[in-house]
Amino acid sequence: MKYSLILALLLGAGVLAVILWPATPEQIAVSAASVDFGEIDQGGGPVTTTVQVRNDGGKPLNIFRVSTSCGCTTALIDPSPIEPGASRPLTITFDPMVHPDENGSITLVVYIQSSDPQQPELTIDVIGNVIPVEPL
Repeated sequence: MKYSLILALLLGAGVLAVILWPATPEQIAVSAASVDFGEIDQGGGPVTTTVQVRNDGGKPLNIFRVSTSCGCTTALIDPSPIEPGASRPLTITFDPMVHPDENGSITLVVYIQSSDPQQPELTIDVIGNVIPVEPL
């Protein structure tokens, strides 16, 4: 009888600890810290790739803002919260004709601001080499 009571109290304490123990905070992660578009034909139009944004934490991850370092690049993601363990696509597009007089090596940045307390802003580097349109 004593052992049953002690066991019941220990089990109850264990369940209570699990309920009251705070979940791990949200934690942002991406499938690629950089994107290399390689050789980009300037007259070939925009180039696009997708990176997965993951929540490796224990609480829903909120995406507050996604921005880029240049108007020639866009980054789009569904802004609804990302549940723990889930991921969501981030579509990155570079348009070489936004700056038609510029070609050669590009280095741009995508910024993701989120509710991750350890990393409130994550960056993804975007690189490539714009090949100019040959004159006629």
